[in-house]
Amino acid sequence: MPGLLLVFSEPGAAVTAEEFNDWYDNEHVPLRIPIPGFESWSRWTAVDGKRPTYAAIYDLSSPEVVSEPPYADLANTRSEREKSILARLALLDRRTYRLLEPVHPPKAGDAYDPAQPGRVLSIVEIDMKPEPGAEEEFNRWYDEEHIPLLAQVPGWVRSRRFVLVDAGAIGSEAKDQKPPKFLAIHEWEGMEAFERPDFRATTETEWTKRVLEKVAVFERRRMTLLRTWEKK
Repeated sequence: MPGLLLVFSEPGAAVTAEEFNDWYDNEHVPLRIPIPGFESWSRWTAVDGKRPTYAAIYDLSSPEVVSEPPYADLANTRSEREKSILARLALLDRRTYRLLEPVHPPKAGDAYDPAQPGRVLSIVEIDMKPEPGAEEEFNRWYDEEHIPLLAQVPGWVRSRRFVLVDAGAIGSEAKDQKPPKFLAIHEWEGMEAFERPDFRATTETEWTKRVLEKVAVFERRRMTLLRTWEKK
């Protein structure tokens, strides 16, 4: 089953944005491009005024890719620059996920290019209350109503859902708590979609209201694309 590696990061006061982005773009991501099982590479920055400011997303052939060589060996071969930056970062928060089925086809169908995702992401993390049947209803609502409605909104590109496999964070802003179990990533052509009445209507259905009553944790981020990479 395919997986996803989502990494939130915050340079903090000890690392300038210029130093951070140069390291990420020209050293950190390029080292991951040739690794078998890594299938896409993209970086994002917040447009919602929240922290962490940055995110990196990598599609994986399976979640196990990040626990096996050659990826696992990268921790033992870090450059002096990388060691220095990692020691000074305010946050590097890594989460590994497994793709949830069913997989809804993107707007472009088979022509969709993972190296050219939508320009804007809505990243939604959710934990359900420990009530009987709450997770089952949540999954049915997402698959049978919510994503089908989002797909009708002009500007929608793709929606995917994942379940958490593993997580770990370092830095002064790292929190000692497990991220929410469920992750949804919605790709959009631009921010204007969020202002449309038909987008707002997707959050106002009766089924949506019933599901939200059973939600224990709801966290949403909106980010815009910085850059992508392709395998050479």
